[in-house]
Amino acid sequence: MKKTYAKLMAAALAVTSILPAVPTAADETAESTLNVAVGAQFTTFDPALNTETANNYVLDHLYAGMFRKDADGNVQNELCESYEVSDDGLTYTFHISPDAKWSDGQQVMANDFVYSYLRALSYGADNAWAINDFVNFIEGAEEYSTAAQEEGESFDCTTADHSSVGIEATDDQTLVLKLKTPCAYLTGLMCANVWLPVREDFAVQHDSLWAFEGGYPTTGPYTLSECNETEKAVVDKNENYLNADDVTMDEITFLCMADKDAQALAYQTGEIDVALGISTDTALNYEGTDELWMVPKSSNYYLAINSAETGPEWAKNVDVRRALALAIDKESLVDVLGGDSFYPVLNGFVPEGVAGDTDTFRAEGDADGYTLTYDPDQAKELLAGAGYDESNPLHITYKYSNNGIHGDVATMLQQMWEAVGVEVDFECVESGVYYDQLDQGDFEICRYGYSAEDSPIQFLEMWTTGMQVVPAVNDEKFDQMIEDARQISDRSEYMKALHEAEDYLVEENVYVIPLFNFNDPALVQTYVEGQTMNGIYPYFAYTTVTE
Repeated sequence: MKKTYAKLMAAALAVTSILPAVPTAADETAESTLNVAVGAQFTTFDPALNTETANNYVLDHLYAGMFRKDADGNVQNELCESYEVSDDGLTYTFHISPDAKWSDGQQVMANDFVYSYLRALSYGADNAWAINDFVNFIEGAEEYSTAAQEEGESFDCTTADHSSVGIEATDDQTLVLKLKTPCAYLTGLMCANVWLPVREDFAVQHDSLWAFEGGYPTTGPYTLSECNETEKAVVDKNENYLNADDVTMDEITFLCMADKDAQALAYQTGEIDVALGISTDTALNYEGTDELWMVPKSSNYYLAINSAETGPEWAKNVDVRRALALAIDKESLVDVLGGDSFYPVLNGFVPEGVAGDTDTFRAEGDADGYTLTYDPDQAKELLAGAGYDESNPLHITYKYSNNGIHGDVATMLQQMWEAVGVEVDFECVESGVYYDQLDQGDFEICRYGYSAEDSPIQFLEMWTTGMQVVPAVNDEKFDQMIEDARQISDRSEYMKALHEAEDYLVEENVYVIPLFNFNDPALVQTYVEGQTMNGIYPYFAYTTVTE
């Protein structure tokens, strides 16, 4: 029944409609194997570096950390048996379960966490976003990371003095973190990749190639047995996992299928059991069936504008940025994509699904109104005031990656911008290098998306100067607004400060243009049971396959 990916791609071109799949009889291994298609290639499985969704689908199955989130986003102890917090909220003491082992049988030690965290801090500028939580909250982490980056690859975190950093193993099973400012949601942050343990004997410093090679020890329900980052990653059950008795799926293959039609065809023919990268058109064909799985996400889809040093001159003019926002008819855009049941319009930067003070942060922000609603006439006036008209049209280059809905979004944006006199060129980039280019400031205006769930600040702080490798937004006032918000202990005042920062980012300066909440429709064969969520990511360790 197996087909090559090339054959699937060719066959997909001939498909004119996609109908619900008819399950085929399971073979001898069907009860213990699962094929899951994802919509992009893999870029890294190094916990210290990853910030991309496709990688997380695999990483969440490979590693266990101190904590894990359940399907409702609640933080659950995993390798952490218990912990205490000091009265001032600045010292956390974690006790590792004595039953926590690596996949090769070695005991999980507190020093494994110490090494992992120091390694991440000493990696360099490439993981500035990943280590942000360390830098923001752990005592001495920022200074340590700065010193490591200045020294470069010669910096050795195993010998360098880290006595001033608030990361310490007081014994084999006890990890102590000392914070420079309280963080009421620290355990939630510790569910992220960068807080996962890696061991010194395989996770070398300043390098991540080992993470694609497979066979290295992991702490989660699976180990990586095979990987070709452009094709697939195969994970096998880890019998030494702390909760191995609960794991029902023996092997999962994550297949890279950027072409949505090919993915839908593979699902229809039974080549794959789960399709995580389908088009809205395909999802609509399955609407009302048990096979459609609307994967819940607190995720935004927006446009980033490079208004800083590496950006074009037009992007430094707030009136031009505002004009581009006013020219976008978001309602029409989401209607073409499949409707607001799939892609609800988003007017603020923080999407639905993130708590605010008394309601969701988004609901609170929307209650104050929004000033950048669709107004093409005003867009033309602003462009004319900035010196752009029929005799001197604004010319922009829009960058997007070649997977998912991004091409459709680009086409619609081009039509809307051209309607107000803007000339638009496209730059379509392979998904595997897309974010690397954005990190280096190599874009004028581009599509972007981000998912988080612990605090609105996780969305907003990504555009502070220190969070960007090469800043596309370089605004000292915004940096200070976020830093000031971090110091506020009163929840209501904290949320008020974040709402003000969001308004400054989105409406006052138009550094970014929110478009819609990005929900993910997926397909799951009727013979697959037990799929769930690990926070905001699909999780398949507890699935079973029936005849």
